[in-house]
Amino acid sequence: MAVADVTICIPAWKAEPFIDRTLRCARAQTHAGVRILVSVDQCDDRTAEICREHAEQDPRIAVIAQAHRVGWSENANYLLDRVETDFFFLYFHDDVIEPTYTEELRQALLDNPRAVSAHCDLEYFGLQRAVDLGSTFAGPPARRIINYLVQPVKGTQLRSLTRTELVAKGLRFPAIGEDGFWRCPPYSVRLVGEGEAVRVPELLYRRWIREGSLTKTWRPQEMSQLVDGLRECARVCEAIIGELVEDADAKQVARFCLYLSLMTYLRRAERTQSEDEGAVDAAAISQSFAAFADASLPAELEAQDAEVQGWVSAAKDELKRVEREAYLTGELKRQRATIDRQRKRIRALTEQRKRRAEQLRVARAKLARARPDERVR
Repeated sequence: MAVADVTICIPAWKAEPFIDRTLRCARAQTHAGVRILVSVDQCDDRTAEICREHAEQDPRIAVIAQAHRVGWSENANYLLDRVETDFFFLYFHDDVIEPTYTEELRQALLDNPRAVSAHCDLEYFGLQRAVDLGSTFAGPPARRIINYLVQPVKGTQLRSLTRTELVAKGLRFPAIGEDGFWRCPPYSVRLVGEGEAVRVPELLYRRWIREGSLTKTWRPQEMSQLVDGLRECARVCEAIIGELVEDADAKQVARFCLYLSLMTYLRRAERTQSEDEGAVDAAAISQSFAAFADASLPAELEAQDAEVQGWVSAAKDELKRVEREAYLTGELKRQRATIDRQRKRIRALTEQRKRRAEQLRVARAKLARARPDERVR
């Protein structure tokens, strides 16, 4: 058996219907030097049993069953802490990888010593059919972080084949808020900030979009939950930017891009909130965001190259568009709510008039049946 230099990390939960396919894809990798590490979060189906059946057939597989529910991000962190090979990647428990996935991404890293991660293009299947193209992240840390935050093509960072040395440098999902998407940007900012990322321009990873998927549970039920998660996400990302970006001007531009990224997500989410909830102030996410909200493009942006300036300007325009759309959506909801209240009032008044008319009819009928001397004159 070949010496393993890549660990395939599979955080699994309630995966009985599809984990067999996932493990078969992992076992079918053309690169023989893989270790397959599965952590099954506490659940009541046969996920762990199926994984153990594969482990009995393939000594490269190790299975850990969590005694308590830890959530996806902590389950992923558990696996990262146990990687002993030179490289690793996170393999979502219901997705599909091509047999050459590990081999081609590993070769891309071997060919690019300065790169710390490699990813490919990604295809969606199931309820959604689309393709996400990868993106190369090069240049100094600030440019790579800006690229990730505001460039339209972000790549598929969470699924990158990554040099394990980054784990010791703090690459992990922070325990902020409840399990939600806000735990992912700090991971990606750290990943691209620590070193270059290369794109393998092939469709080697397929993401299954389905009802009941784990990532759908990351959507917050309440706006307050989203605000809390984004606030902590901003705090951690700002700290990473402060650590990895030395130039003061570049650091300010990177923070501005973080503002654009998180506030655009927030404004889009506000379109689905109750009409009674107004727009969340930028200062509720980060005090540094308050200054950005009242200003145009930062003066420090002039020191960046034309391509970066174009990304940031386009992202700023997109935020303005989304803010306007969120405002108009809110106004429409408020108008509809006002119309609904008026309709309810009209219905209530109509019912009241009907009741009074019925009472009058009954009184008149009673009066008509009464003897003349009993009538009220």
